[in-house]
Amino acid sequence: MLPKFPGDAPRDFSKPIESVKLLVDAGLDGQRLDVALATVLTWRSRANIHRMIDAGLVRVDGREVPASRRVRIGNTIVVELPPTPTPAPDATVAVDFGVLYEDAWMLAVDKPPGMAVHPSGRHLSGTLIHELHRRYRRPDEPARDVVPRLLHRIDLETSGLVAVGLDEQFHQLVGRQFEDRLVSKSYLAVVRGCPALAEGTIDLSIVPDKTSAVRLKLTTSTSGEGLPAVTRYRVQRRNNRCALLAVYPETGRTHQIRVHMAAIGCPLVGDKLYGGDEQMFLRQIEGTLAAEDKASLGLARHALHSHSLRFFHPMLGKDMTIECPLPADMQALVD
Repeated sequence: MLPKFPGDAPRDFSKPIESVKLLVDAGLDGQRLDVALATVLTWRSRANIHRMIDAGLVRVDGREVPASRRVRIGNTIVVELPPTPTPAPDATVAVDFGVLYEDAWMLAVDKPPGMAVHPSGRHLSGTLIHELHRRYRRPDEPARDVVPRLLHRIDLETSGLVAVGLDEQFHQLVGRQFEDRLVSKSYLAVVRGCPALAEGTIDLSIVPDKTSAVRLKLTTSTSGEGLPAVTRYRVQRRNNRCALLAVYPETGRTHQIRVHMAAIGCPLVGDKLYGGDEQMFLRQIEGTLAAEDKASLGLARHALHSHSLRFFHPMLGKDMTIECPLPADMQALVD
């Protein structure tokens, strides 16, 4: 997600991105200008970034500089983004998702699989935050302008509950509960086979998978290395092919549920990265998944659903539990 420049108003994602303003931090310090921009503008190729620099669309502290210029902490980079050659999506077409709960301070929605929660990489439009901004932002009417802010995130292929703050103070207070692990989360997952125990706890650290050709792939470790990760699960029902699990992550590591389920020999149905053949993931990226690949996956996306959140609502002064029912595609796997 694009970083916010200190002091600037929240970005309005209901409109196309015309410019980006960046403050160089420790993560970008010392990098070439083109490399730093490629890190942030993930949807632009290095060649495209060079063309913008050569065209004078990039300034560092108000001056045009070459692509080889090293940026330093405190530099301000301003990029004027030329329009993309493909037309922007029609802003009048609503993206369909269900509202699970809404009050003056927050919103909980049922995100469909395949919708990114925020713009990044190849997903620059049609994300959940784009649609929320389209519905709530009124920058020209300050009294009615509401800035939706995500309280947590789920993966592109994961469906289900996403909580959103509609009030800045609420977002800060509940966001701190997420950071302090005071929010109870549960997921529903359909896995291949069935765990040996009807319920159990997986306590395995997570580390990068150095044997994989996929840079973002993770795996478990028993050597004490990596980030501690704990997942509890309970089998809810099963058939001769798969099982439906209620899953309770006690930590919030990247891909945690998918990695842990694969580690006990029960990968998620439809998981192209952790399902046993990571070449399926690479073929999906390339757009070359064959019909037999899709048939063997059993589901077009990984079978993971954000089911419930329990937290303290600071404005209402009470504990809240919000649930999102199992979607039809996962239901069909275990019927």
